[in-house]
Amino acid sequence: MDLSSRHEVERAKWDAHAHHSHEVRDLGPEDVIPPDMTFARHSADHIAMSGMADFLGDLNDRRVLEYGCGLGKLTVLLARSGARVTSFDLSEASVEMARRRAELNGVADRIEFVVASGEDLPFPDDSFDRIVGKAILHHLDPEIGARELARVLAPGGRATFSEPLGTNPLLVLARKYVPYPGKHERGADRPLTREDIAIWRAPFAEARLRPIQLLSMVERAFGFQRTFPALRRLDEQILRRFPSTWRLAWYGILYLTASGALAQADDEAA
Repeated sequence: MDLSSRHEVERAKWDAHAHHSHEVRDLGPEDVIPPDMTFARHSADHIAMSGMADFLGDLNDRRVLEYGCGLGKLTVLLARSGARVTSFDLSEASVEMARRRAELNGVADRIEFVVASGEDLPFPDDSFDRIVGKAILHHLDPEIGARELARVLAPGGRATFSEPLGTNPLLVLARKYVPYPGKHERGADRPLTREDIAIWRAPFAEARLRPIQLLSMVERAFGFQRTFPALRRLDEQILRRFPSTWRLAWYGILYLTASGALAQADDEAA
């Protein structure tokens, strides 16, 4: 499938998702995020975002780019954390829903919304100090997308992404054929392979992958409404003792750092 066709499939999928969300219910008081909820607190509460807030550091007055705003919850949390946020999505309907959520939560003045693809970002070089995304890179062409990501991240900037991994054959089959809570219909996306991960890491001075959820991936079957702390602790022990088991994990978190002065200044201030 060529890039244009992939974009058509993905745009149709996420436009439909946004329209369905609007048809089921309009935004209302329940969409006002509690005022004490920030990006850091949200990340700490969600295993699929473990360590992301700590890696990005203080977001106050940072130029932050969010990949794939979706319906805008993370966008609001980033703005509420003091960031000057630019957020894009391929889906115009998703961007509109995210814009309305930002207005409802009183942070629209700190956010610029853009309809764009991750393979053709409409931003100058070195535009952002921090870049973040959740379950977005696996929708993109890694060769083109990695170049664009590196281009817009400022020297010393940091980027982090939480992504499904496609390195466990059994999970690949489960994603295709097994129903579970919160499962989206398939589009042109593909969970990250070892080759994909290497491509996304290549342009950066420092890059690491943190695998998460081995045994604790059973939480997915409960729609993450139940957690199993003992299994999470066991996961950490297994991954620490047997690093090669990372390939079996459900998700991985990428931490990427561009070469340059900004990250060094952050380290000195820490």
